[in-house]
Amino acid sequence: MTPPDLPRPDPTGLPVVADWFSVTWVTGSIAMLTEPHVDDLLRANLWYVRGRERDLLVDSGNGVAPLRPVLSRFARGRDREPIAVATHAHIDHIGGLHEFERRLLHPLEEAAASRISEITPLWTADWPEEFTAQLTEAGLPPAPLLVGARPAPDFDPATFRIAPVTATHLVEGGDVIDLGERQFQVLHLPGHTRGSIGLWDEAAGALFSGDVVYDAELLDTLPESSVEDYVRTMRRLLDLPVAVVYPGHEEPFGRERLREIARAYLREHDG
Repeated sequence: MTPPDLPRPDPTGLPVVADWFSVTWVTGSIAMLTEPHVDDLLRANLWYVRGRERDLLVDSGNGVAPLRPVLSRFARGRDREPIAVATHAHIDHIGGLHEFERRLLHPLEEAAASRISEITPLWTADWPEEFTAQLTEAGLPPAPLLVGARPAPDFDPATFRIAPVTATHLVEGGDVIDLGERQFQVLHLPGHTRGSIGLWDEAAGALFSGDVVYDAELLDTLPESSVEDYVRTMRRLLDLPVAVVYPGHEEPFGRERLREIARAYLREHDG
């Protein structure tokens, strides 16, 4: 139940915005989408990769506003939708996955994906106390309301829930996603969650890392996290010939910064 000192928000007090997603083309074929009206805690990066034969979507945000119509603008007249991959089954990465026909997920994330609609993602007073405590301990105390606007006049952030989702294809380390002129190898990179994956374009030296690594404090204290797994993953990332990392949060960065982040984590946790 909601504590008496946290009344449910009045959605009419939030502005309505027509463009829920921001879009930045970081290369001629890769766009970064974010949800600027979502709190930093849940403001993830969504990556759209335009391919010759197929397009790719890496993560799908919180599901607050429809994503497919936004991506359709990128198709350049081609009647196709992207292959949608979730790097893991957290709220901010899997919310829009149900919109797509081809939905890829690691099998260790299936259970979490099936339960994704059980929580009100934007109104944290309804979150389990243990989860809120874990975030607070990690230095990420959640605000009561995690949006500062609405995508439509009838949207109520206090009652919004993410649509349930099941994968159409399960992917594991070593699998390949082929866009025609470029291929992405699935890397199983556990630590943040048991089934966290990255997508590795060896030819371009590009890693889409989800929440495995980004240029900020890494979250490894959740029930589904494992420091031991994270240590092994960081060792693996040290040896990866990365040119650029496209992370699940914060800005892209290069190999030297990746190695700095990995080494710092290993110094702190690799007994």
